[in-house]
Amino acid sequence: MARPMTPRRAVEALTVLVATSVAVLAIMLPISFASLTAAVHVDLLVFNIPRAMTGAAFVAAITAAITMAVGSIRTARWTALLALAGILVNHLALVPGGGDGQLHTLSLPTLSYIDALLAGIAFGALAVAVWREPLLRAVYLFAAIGATIIGDLTQAPTDATADGFDRVLGGALPLWFLAASVLALGCLAVTDTPAPRVSVDTAIPLAPIFAAVVAFSTIIVTSQALAAHKTSSPHLIAGAMVVVAAATAAAAILPGRDGILVLLMTGFAVTGSLVITVPRSGWVDVVTLVAVAVGLLSGLRAPRPLVAAVSVVVLAVLTLTADLLTPPAAVAVTVGCLALGLVSGYCVGAAVPVSPASATVGLAILFVPSIGVALSDSEFGHLAYSSSWYRTVEVDRGPVPAMVAVGMTLGCAVAIAALLHYRSPSEKASE
Repeated sequence: MARPMTPRRAVEALTVLVATSVAVLAIMLPISFASLTAAVHVDLLVFNIPRAMTGAAFVAAITAAITMAVGSIRTARWTALLALAGILVNHLALVPGGGDGQLHTLSLPTLSYIDALLAGIAFGALAVAVWREPLLRAVYLFAAIGATIIGDLTQAPTDATADGFDRVLGGALPLWFLAASVLALGCLAVTDTPAPRVSVDTAIPLAPIFAAVVAFSTIIVTSQALAAHKTSSPHLIAGAMVVVAAATAAAAILPGRDGILVLLMTGFAVTGSLVITVPRSGWVDVVTLVAVAVGLLSGLRAPRPLVAAVSVVVLAVLTLTADLLTPPAAVAVTVGCLALGLVSGYCVGAAVPVSPASATVGLAILFVPSIGVALSDSEFGHLAYSSSWYRTVEVDRGPVPAMVAVGMTLGCAVAIAALLHYRSPSEKASE
């Protein structure tokens, strides 16, 4: 039975929204490009961003599994609070240490790694903290997917003509935003009423950790390989097959039907990385968030995983069509961004796992740079934070990347159909 809405519950929901958004944006965006005085630091930051994001995904999955084993919501909240406080302190290190405007503390790559790992801890702990409350769980899911989409769309560093969220998020995350999340979550943690400890059968649920290792490791290694061999058809076919096989194996490792989200997000990550998103007006970002909410609510009310899988295939086909026909930029970007919001929201809502640890694995796949990221740049030759990270109509990448996405989404859809056929939703999914 759902709890009645009270002022405290409203504050809790807002706190979860802000805290989850901070965690996700800290993973998705570079910590800062504000200090460009040390070129070697910037180069290291550019090349290490994909590794930092992958590390955050691993940490999120491990944190969720360990926190779930502890069985204490209060512990989960305090873990998230300490991680967010660490992010705030880490961003304070970005403040110039002298009158010359340069950083005199740690390097940008080091700060970026710390930021991402702490954000991963917060993301995983928050999942466990909210999972037993339907309202808070829905808010967490919206914040997770919404912030991921916005983080993916936001160009950093930005320029003076930036619009929408780019103007706010194009540099380091605003300190007031970080401080607000720490303060709000801290108040809730201090005034929280102790909840009964949840009994668990094992010390740590290992299935989500194993699934994360299989899926995340395969995706990042394959993406790195294809970034250097993207013109080779055998490499493309083999890489796509390996990633789909790894996602299927990870889905099989997870209990019950918890693995469906892993397969959906694997296909969506590749396709979403190829959707044209630049240039766009600021209002498109806002409407994209509305699309995420509509898709999520639709998925929660009418969860049909196969429909979600088909929607990802359709998104891949639309991306291929746009690459072949080159429609007007405004049309391609607007339709693409809205489709990203609707499809991602519905996929998450239609395949919410029983276990928060399994959900963290599925959602964290979006943090690991996919094959789509590797194939977006035909010249860079490395998996790094290149200019092609934000897909612009000015780059002619050809139809091959979208064709790979279509093939991978079809493979994931077949795996989802098999999982629905052979796995019962009544299976125990807490470990």
